[in-house]
Amino acid sequence: MARLTVSGFVCAATVMIGALVSTVPARADSVGCQKTIATQLRKFNKVYLKANIKCLKNENAGTIPGPCPDSVALLKIQGKTDAINAAIAAKCTPADLAALNFRTDCVYEANSAGKEAMCAALPVLSGPDIDPTLLAECLECWKGAELREYLAILYASHALGLCAGTTSAQSTECSDLDCTTPLPDQRDLTGGDGDCQHGIGNAGFKYLFKREKLLEKCALAGGTQASCLGDLEIQVKLDKVEQQKITKIKRKCGNRAPDPSPPFCCRTGQGNQCTAAITRDDCVMNLMGTVQEDKTCELGSCEPVQGGNKKLTWWAFCPESDTCPGTPLSTLDDLIACVDTSADAIADELLCLQFRGNNGLDWPCPAPE
Repeated sequence: MARLTVSGFVCAATVMIGALVSTVPARADSVGCQKTIATQLRKFNKVYLKANIKCLKNENAGTIPGPCPDSVALLKIQGKTDAINAAIAAKCTPADLAALNFRTDCVYEANSAGKEAMCAALPVLSGPDIDPTLLAECLECWKGAELREYLAILYASHALGLCAGTTSAQSTECSDLDCTTPLPDQRDLTGGDGDCQHGIGNAGFKYLFKREKLLEKCALAGGTQASCLGDLEIQVKLDKVEQQKITKIKRKCGNRAPDPSPPFCCRTGQGNQCTAAITRDDCVMNLMGTVQEDKTCELGSCEPVQGGNKKLTWWAFCPESDTCPGTPLSTLDDLIACVDTSADAIADELLCLQFRGNNGLDWPCPAPE
């Protein structure tokens, strides 16, 4: 009988273990998968908003024609999205996704139309299993529609450009805005108005991003929407984020108040001589005049608007509302409160898409509009 040496035993054991390992599938890690999905899709939200905000700033400045996102912004978003999808596919298995209660279709909202119907029609399965890459693309489609809606709220004077010509449910780019009558003037904002609008955009982006990150951390620790929002420590942190947003908007906007169609004067002669113009484009292109903001043409002369604060082209009623026309907006504080409610509603939509525990009851999606 041949003797088995120590080295021979080690070699034989190694071969046996290797054979066993080769027949055992990679161990599922639903916790790690959920964390990866949350982390990577937060990166998607960040690059999507930042690329669009940079584009809108350039469009206001006249360095690009618009509408946004332009090819530069789309390329930036797509490059990051490819890396995000690869990271999710590397970490998540079909078994993980099934254990996390992700849907086997992309119908995250019933009776959808426009962009949301396009998202709902996306495939998620590869054979009988949920495919990680297809799921990531599905969630990014829904998130992109919600984020574009949020941008259209923040950048009211570019709502139609952002939403492919309509803010209704038929939009092929945005989730529909609830209340959009009257529609603000659609135009580029420059000077102090442009600075104010960009301040609202940046502050709104940071508020949404930080709120989502705080609640994601709580959700990953096992919290539900109710328990996380009821956590006193989280409430303190959310209050801090809120104050940062208020400070930034007020610093950029001064005493401006929202107005869907602020007054202007079309200066067409010497001194303050003016001609009545229907729109700013009419003034510049047809009357060969110069637009003067916060003034009106009175008896042939451009005169400052008497009383009240300077105006910013924005919504007259908060677009994110359960009933229309929505909350009336007449002061900068009203505008800030509207950004709050809009961001909170969008954050709820974003979080419910990626935390599907307890069949979606732990982080419920808002009721379809």
